[in-house]
Amino acid sequence: MYCSYCGANNPSDAAFCQKCGKSLPTTEQDESTILTADPALSPTYGYNPSANTTFDSSEPLSAPPPPPDIFSDEKARSTGTQSSSIAPRPKHRRGYAIAVVLLVLVVIAAVGAYVYLNRSTPDNTLKTYYSALKSGDYQTAYAQLSTTAQGRITEQGFAQFWQALGGVKAWSETSLQEQSTTATAALSLTLGNGQTRPASIPLVIENGVWKIDNETIG
Repeated sequence: MYCSYCGANNPSDAAFCQKCGKSLPTTEQDESTILTADPALSPTYGYNPSANTTFDSSEPLSAPPPPPDIFSDEKARSTGTQSSSIAPRPKHRRGYAIAVVLLVLVVIAAVGAYVYLNRSTPDNTLKTYYSALKSGDYQTAYAQLSTTAQGRITEQGFAQFWQALGGVKAWSETSLQEQSTTATAALSLTLGNGQTRPASIPLVIENGVWKIDNETIG
């Protein structure tokens, strides 16, 4: 039995401490004394009241797992990838872009066809010239003459010449020979006075446009 005053070990049946002479508690008192020991005496026996709540650093710590949405956001930021909640680009945008490209191609093709069909050719110049004479538009017809031809006759004299013949009622092209910068056409003209006459028309290119350089009516 240990003395509660000096801590000496005594026989179990001793009533007094053999070292300090203090009375020793009985067995029944010992249990009560241990359970209700004075906190002031605890340091004598190395007792620490907070021992039961001391944190053991040897035990591993584990934090509660983060919510799923937080984890996904952190992972997306760390990997540089976007969250799967971002919707992909709608497919109708691609279809719209394709439609725009096709429309542009159609417009380009239409413009190219128009330019090609309306490009200056000897045949187109002859059609413009005789269509204007047939309708009495001598100004347009005179504009189809080359600079050299216009130097030989004025617009007024040109109009008077065709008015004297009664204008042109019909015309037909019988042949057309074209070289690199010159061409020669043979036509049959039906005049306003009822006569049908052959005509020979040489043409030249001026500034990329075909012009009538002369006209000989048989």
